[in-house]
Amino acid sequence: MGKLEQFFDSYGRFISRKPFFFILIPSVLTIISTYGFLYFHSSDDIWDIYAPTNGISRIEESSLKRFEYASGSHHHRMQILITRKDGNNILDNLSLTEISKNHKIIADNITAFDGNTSRHYKDLCGVYCNDSNAGVIAFLQACINETSSNSFKLTFPNAEALQKKIFIGYSLGDLTMKNNIVKEAKMIILHYMVDTNIENGRILATDFENKLRFFFASLTETSPDLNYSLLSRTRELEEQRQITITSIPFLGITIIVLTAFMLATLVRLPFYTSQHIESIIGVLSPGMALWTTTGFLWWLGYPFSNILTVVPFLIVTIGIDDAFLILAGWRHSTKGESLEVRMGQSVAISGASVTVTSITDVACFATGLFSNMPVVQLFCLYTTVALTVDFFYQMTFFTAFVGICVRKQVEIEKIENDPKEERIKNKDDQKSSIASKLSFIPSIIQDPQDRTILEIFIDFLHTGIAKIVVLVVFLIHIAICLSLVADVNTNFNMENLYLEDSPLTEISRRMQNFVLGEAFVVNFGVYPMPDFSNETILGKFNELVEKLESMPKFSAGPENTNLWTRDYTYAIAFWGDPENFWNKEDMYTNIKEYDVDEKFITYDNSTGEPIVDGFFFTITYHNFSNFLEVEEFLTDRRNLLKSYADYFNITSHHPFEKVPTESAASAPANFISTSVSGIIVMSILVLIFVMNFEAIISVVVSIISICLGIVVYLHLWNVNLDAVSLISMLMSIGFSVDYSAHVCYHYFAHCHIDEDHWRTHNYAETKDRLLSTFRGVAWPVLQSGLSTIIGMFPLMFVRAYVVAVFWKTVILVGILGMLHALVLLPVIFILTHDFKLLFKKRRNVRDIELSS
Repeated sequence: MGKLEQFFDSYGRFISRKPFFFILIPSVLTIISTYGFLYFHSSDDIWDIYAPTNGISRIEESSLKRFEYASGSHHHRMQILITRKDGNNILDNLSLTEISKNHKIIADNITAFDGNTSRHYKDLCGVYCNDSNAGVIAFLQACINETSSNSFKLTFPNAEALQKKIFIGYSLGDLTMKNNIVKEAKMIILHYMVDTNIENGRILATDFENKLRFFFASLTETSPDLNYSLLSRTRELEEQRQITITSIPFLGITIIVLTAFMLATLVRLPFYTSQHIESIIGVLSPGMALWTTTGFLWWLGYPFSNILTVVPFLIVTIGIDDAFLILAGWRHSTKGESLEVRMGQSVAISGASVTVTSITDVACFATGLFSNMPVVQLFCLYTTVALTVDFFYQMTFFTAFVGICVRKQVEIEKIENDPKEERIKNKDDQKSSIASKLSFIPSIIQDPQDRTILEIFIDFLHTGIAKIVVLVVFLIHIAICLSLVADVNTNFNMENLYLEDSPLTEISRRMQNFVLGEAFVVNFGVYPMPDFSNETILGKFNELVEKLESMPKFSAGPENTNLWTRDYTYAIAFWGDPENFWNKEDMYTNIKEYDVDEKFITYDNSTGEPIVDGFFFTITYHNFSNFLEVEEFLTDRRNLLKSYADYFNITSHHPFEKVPTESAASAPANFISTSVSGIIVMSILVLIFVMNFEAIISVVVSIISICLGIVVYLHLWNVNLDAVSLISMLMSIGFSVDYSAHVCYHYFAHCHIDEDHWRTHNYAETKDRLLSTFRGVAWPVLQSGLSTIIGMFPLMFVRAYVVAVFWKTVILVGILGMLHALVLLPVIFILTHDFKLLFKKRRNVRDIELSS
């Protein structure tokens, strides 16, 4: 450790001689990085960045893309959720007539314009043109107006019209059922699709959606009875971006609050010793680091994402923490010495601590780069680079500015001290002798009152009652965490991705409840086409379908299945045709002849004659209350499909299984693996910098305790362990070690410096070592913790789950971190020392007994 401090002593002296050089380099890098802003682009698709990269759902989703009707992968979907303003049943003639009229206006009059030509909806809808909203509305009107015949049956999700099946599982919601017949529905959903494969498809889709938004927004205002709400991927992204737009102004408030806090806490008398200019530069430096990081990363092609909104708050608070330590190092340098000597001393004091915590922070966030969640990888990339750049800027730009700002203070102190030089020299002979031995460890001057307060606190920690109270509270904390950690909720709600007052919050909640409770439609893709002419294969397939239709808890029966092979079999059986209807060569002709719905089937046209090469079918499930149940169902369904893998290849998928189900399911494993990696990395780093196993144990205990506390207390604070909170919880690992690392480094580093001197002055005793440690880092640790907590208060006004998770995590880490560093760790040091003394006494007694 002496070598590290010697290095920073020499480095600080060098900065004092060439400060403008160390200011110039970061300034030039910041200016150059501005060019990267030209390459700005964003990646906010929650259906991609929140899905695990190794998730099975990604493979399942990809396998269904060959079935365009099932996946809609080349279509832009817009859903219109229609409800009555009084919340009552919408299946009445007045409501349906209004909906029908408005849909006709869209189909006949609203066109999409790509800059050259205008197209009506019938020219845009692609493979979905046959699924007419008008047809569904007309069917609903027929159902409610029919009185005597039984030609129309409003069952769900498959209704009947003139003995033909009509799938309405995507069209009705919030149902009241009686004898399997829909009696009431409080929501109707219209679907509009734009084929993006047509020329200028994306432009047409955007223009068409904009016109639909305006049209339905106007209808909601003018309609006496109905509300119309549009839901689309584009709107989801826009509403998520509103979190960033809403949060960024609060960064300015945070900067003002933190600057004011620094100014207030760095006031010194006489006034010229205050560090006000340094406070402003202390906030500017991490701001420059942020600018440089984003500029260069965008230049390299990395996207921006809304989750990165919290990164500036994180970097500014950590940067200010480092500034507090550097400024504390200057205050503890030897007054009366030259600027060069004092800068060497101040950087020697603070540089090692800043380096240790910066490396641990960077290493901790770097472990997140190996996460299987793209959003976590992106967040950790930005924070890792930003923290690295911030450390470089703090140790160059900020430290150099400190050297410039304190020149006047050094000159004033030199004038004040000159007449007293001889007296000071005689008075400080012993101190000078010590300093000659420890040239890079300056004396720490403390006011008597501060010293007394510290001594009283340290004496209290040495009392038996303090040790018992601290240990009991710690054990209660651990007991609470261990008893509740199994109850931590990993459920995910889609509404958490928007501002609380966003119109999409209610729409998303309604849509989520509809899908989970009433119409969880799973698409099953079969490719390649099985040889159904083999009775064994066909029998196994029908057996599998029956098992899928009867899955426990969530199945809705065979009437909720849309399977063209059944209709095909029934048609062949009805007409009494020969059994070779499953031959691949004849199947295409038979399908055409018996009017089978071909939207479920794909063909191979490479041989000239179309041959069925695959198909998909759907089964509708219901009665899910949350995504934890979806996860359970998904596991059972996959296992069932896997058991038939020897006979045919079937994949299944529902969009909600990728995000949020699988992403939420992977969150605990991600957190545990990253936490373990973080603890291992922290232990190695502490061993390298402190070279003391007692320090490793202390830091590891702090990390585990704080991480457990964060998970459990966030759970009690209505935060789930999901894909969103995972990022903040990973952040807590890096934060948790900062405060403890400062205390451990300062406490144990002195053990290796002039042991004879420490023993002469009883510094080997815990009271003196803790006193020295607290004088050096207690106030900076308190400043850091309080500034971090204060800096989060503006974010409380951003009403969004994503932001709330962040500030709740930071506040908990700040409180737990300070308590562990300034209360628990000292007690651990004291108890360890007590055990050492007890062991030493027993060993001495044993030696005496043996010698006698």
